[in-house]
Order: sequence, then C-alpha cells, then structure tokens
Amino acid sequence: MAGDMTIYGQRDQVKLIREDAQGSRRIIPLNLNGADIISSPYYYLQQNDVVYVTPNKTKARNAGISNSTTIWFSVVGTLVSLVSLIVTIAK
Repeated sequence: MAGDMTIYGQRDQVKLIREDAQGSRRIIPLNLNGADIISSPYYYLQQNDVVYVTPNKTKARNAGISNSTTIWFSVVGTLVSLVSLIVTIAK
C-alpha cells in the first residue's frame, strides 16, 4: 500500500529492525533484489517493525534541487529586489 521504493534507496542494503516477544531487537539485513526475499520469513512486516533503507547519495545528489541551489535562488531574488527598489527610488 505504501508504493515502491524511490531512486533514493539502495534495494540491496535494507535493514529490518524487529522486536521479539522478550523485547530484544534484531537487525536483519535484506536484499530486495533477490527472488528469495519472497520466501523469507521477513517478507511480511509485523506490528512495530522498522524498515531502514540506506540512501543512495549519488542519485540523490544528482536529482532535484540541492541546498546550494536554494541558497543561490535566495541570493539572486534578494539582489533583484534591491535593484528594483533602488530603481524605483531613483525615479
């Protein structure tokens, strides 16, 4: 129901954190690229399971707007506003 994993996640480095009846947590490494994941006892999630997907930094860096781009747009917008204010005052 949650949908598929995005390009930002590494499918071969997924970790499942599962708590047993005694309260101890286990970290289970999963490879979602393999066909054997369907027959795994960890295929179906249980209540209180935590799924951690290792981010793919290369794809994340190359896709979308980064922090430096956002700062650049802010600086340019501020400069355009200042120039517009100075031109308006000078008239």
